[in-house]
Amino acid sequence: MISRTTQSLLAAVGVLAIAVGIAEVHPPTGQAAAPGRTVRTAVQHTSLVCPTPLQGTGSTVYTLAAPGVSSGAGTAAAASSGTAVLGALPATAPAPAASASASASKGPAGSAAGPAALAKLTKVGGGTTAKAAAGNKAAALLATADGSVAPGFTVQQTTTGPNKALSGTACGAPGTDFWFTGADALKSSVDYLELTNAESTVADVDVQIFGTDGEVDNAQAANISVPADGTSSLLLSTLLSPGAGSSYLSVHVLVRSGRVGAALHADSGGSSGADWLPATALGDSQIVPGLPGDLTDASLVLTVPGSADADLKVQLASQDGWITPAGHETVHAKSGMTTVVDLGALTHGQPAAMRLTPSDPTQPAPFSAGIRVVRGKSKTGQDVGYLAGSTPIGQRATAAGNTNGDSSLLLTSTGAAAVVKVSEIGADGTPTSQNVSIQAGATVSTVLKGPSGSYAVTVEPVSGGPVYAARMIGRTSGGVPNFTIQQLPDDRSTVQIPRALQDESILTP
Repeated sequence: MISRTTQSLLAAVGVLAIAVGIAEVHPPTGQAAAPGRTVRTAVQHTSLVCPTPLQGTGSTVYTLAAPGVSSGAGTAAAASSGTAVLGALPATAPAPAASASASASKGPAGSAAGPAALAKLTKVGGGTTAKAAAGNKAAALLATADGSVAPGFTVQQTTTGPNKALSGTACGAPGTDFWFTGADALKSSVDYLELTNAESTVADVDVQIFGTDGEVDNAQAANISVPADGTSSLLLSTLLSPGAGSSYLSVHVLVRSGRVGAALHADSGGSSGADWLPATALGDSQIVPGLPGDLTDASLVLTVPGSADADLKVQLASQDGWITPAGHETVHAKSGMTTVVDLGALTHGQPAAMRLTPSDPTQPAPFSAGIRVVRGKSKTGQDVGYLAGSTPIGQRATAAGNTNGDSSLLLTSTGAAAVVKVSEIGADGTPTSQNVSIQAGATVSTVLKGPSGSYAVTVEPVSGGPVYAARMIGRTSGGVPNFTIQQLPDDRSTVQIPRALQDESILTP
């Protein structure tokens, strides 16, 4: 008979096997077993959600990239076959009627088995593309990858708007907690929050909104039901009380049950551009990479949801190292509300990253940070992009959707001097690599040449301190510097799992 203690242990092992089912459960070939330690191995399944492209008459393109196993990971995934698929969410019922302010959909109506895939990828490479449906008919999409193409699988969604403005985002993994800092709900704005549920049960979501006067209290933002295999599109202004419109907001998406893909698209409704806001998280300190050298205006947006104010020291990682921006040495952000600081053209021709740390390390206060970036001049035309507190590249970062001559990397070393390997990967999967050196506390901008057609770029650490990265796509049209920036965290190509030992003695009563 097996004792109750042994039964509990076996149950725990079973739960662990389910929890790490996304990766190889045994160590990679040739890697020594180490009792009581974890091993890093390549993931075997990746799921990403691409939000509904709310662009009216815009044209949206999706680009799939599978860079393969990153250095230091196991080889099991590389030896197996794999397939990545981009397609609509499973559709089991006709889509419900949509209102003017919010809509919920369950994929294309009347398609019991789901539509055919928009794109497939069966080998490592970075150039498979697909187009979304025209106009407002485009739906949210689900991208999945298994086997050899799962490690680092990335999908870029890029939209060219009616005025040639660019909106771009990397399709994200479903989660339960998201912060979007820098949105607005003025009458002229058309900001939409997209909540996509790729699971088979309804997800329950609460949305908190923090403005410059504090948290907005509105019952419409609570208990939002996102249908299984469907999307809820919420016009941000409808989640606010009449007259509560604000030029700067933070939106906190908290999932009470299930998981969702969350995305927020900001559109001024005029000629100053549009783009997706990157999701971020709370932190006592924040690094915001990706500030272009030629920006003409920038606004720092901070939200402190707790009960204590945040007094922060502001620093920029310039081309020559850390500097303190004149006139913006510190910032005071009040608790429970959103604070906005007009930074102007603070980069003065040099690419940069911003570091925000507590002025008094003994009194930290968690906060979210976003920066609204403007390029171009009001007389000739402008475009807008959004940045947020981000994380280092980790084992490797990947960006898809680059084309010849339109992309550049902004790389920042926040500690010691660093060297990274930048690889450009075309559709055939063959990388072209170069090493890029970054001084301590400095930011460098590297223009990507790339192979013909669409390609992916990866950034891997070689030596030195932590590196933060962002990729900017820029396409000038009619003298307007249209652009979109995506920050590049770790691409989740590997995972650490506990090292399990075979010990049959635990089965002895």
